[in-house]
Amino acid sequence: MEYVRGLQQGEDGVEGEVYSTLFDRFFPLLSEDAAPDFIKRCAAYFNALDESIIEHLCQATIHYIEVFLSETGEPIIEFATPREVLKLVTPSVLIVPTPEGAAPVAHLELECQWEPEHGMEWIVRGDRVLYVGPFNGEDPWGSFSPKAAWNFA
Repeated sequence: MEYVRGLQQGEDGVEGEVYSTLFDRFFPLLSEDAAPDFIKRCAAYFNALDESIIEHLCQATIHYIEVFLSETGEPIIEFATPREVLKLVTPSVLIVPTPEGAAPVAHLELECQWEPEHGMEWIVRGDRVLYVGPFNGEDPWGSFSPKAAWNFA
């Protein structure tokens, strides 16, 4: 399957759309200056995430929700299965970084129902979930500490 369509140079870099099997929909992608081949590799990588990575993303997202709602005094949301959390998030953009090496990454900005002001961010590189938390425009090539404040990975 072709996961990327409509690549073109826009005001902010290369723009287009990426298909997500996880969310069963197309959504925007953006890259400042990555080559089309790397963009396609990042899209394919995102769509081939291992079930354990998806489970980790869902569990970390639930943890983020629980902490956020607890701190804001809102009632906690219960989920029958971890994947149910995906109903509360909508991918808004796949951010494809300038490549540093050959390995593709999945770097997403997502809208979320519990925190509409800041949204949320996921970063997956290799076989590790590196960041799950509010959108801060993190560097997907950076080093991450799972214990850092507001990183629920």
